[in-house]
Amino acid sequence: MNHAVPPDIEPAERRTHELLANVPPRALPLGFRDAVMRQVAGGGRMTWEWIIAAALALPSLAFLAHQLSTNGDEFSAALNNVIATATADSADAFFFIDGATVFALVLVGIASLIAAHAAIAAPPRRMTTQR
Repeated sequence: MNHAVPPDIEPAERRTHELLANVPPRALPLGFRDAVMRQVAGGGRMTWEWIIAAALALPSLAFLAHQLSTNGDEFSAALNNVIATATADSADAFFFIDGATVFALVLVGIASLIAAHAAIAAPPRRMTTQR
């Protein structure tokens, strides 16, 4: 089998490309996908993910609520500056963002990703109705 070599492959990569291109494709065995998904949706891991997500998010959300309650006027002034600059032709907006606030937002984002993975990886629950 002689496969066409893409033009953007470096000379050092050509042998690897030829080796991989000569491997015939094979269908995955039956049940392979289900076995992988069972491992991904393993039992006790979701509990720890929810605990870690809560440990990251709750203090950060409390800090952000405190920042908003104590410095809310500065936040609204900065938001007004940004909106005024976005609608004007000049680019002279001024606002200050505290590094701790940015860090708290990052932690909330990371916690959201962990919680989303825990929610996706959880096995589906069967709903039953009672009569």
